Amino acid sequence: MKGKRFILCVALAFLAGLLVYSAIQRKHTFTLSNEDGGVKAEQIQPVFGTVKVSGDMDTDVVFTDVETGEKYTIGYITHGMTEKIKLERGRWYSVAGSGNLTVKPINVRVE
Repeated sequence: MKGKRFILCVALAFLAGLLVYSAIQRKHTFTLSNEDGGVKAEQIQPVFGTVKVSGDMDTDVVFTDVETGEKYTIGYITHGMTEKIKLERGRWYSVAGSGNLTVKPINVRVE
């Protein structure tokens, strides 16, 4: 009987963790849009160490550390494909790319 309760508690804890992670992903997903079709630049901060990027057109995506100027590049993503990049958590990056970029999980700097 204790074994069944333990398994049930572990399953409930796993489900709760999954729901929290899903909520964080939804809340911190942003589409950086560009109506005129040119290259845009927005400042973002990763919530975790990995950022997922997808777009609606073929483009290179460049993340530039705001303080140091160091660049991190996702070379050529295609429409509908998702790529991941490791960035340092807690730092601000400028993200540049063509089209509408969906980036998650991030915080966006609003000035």
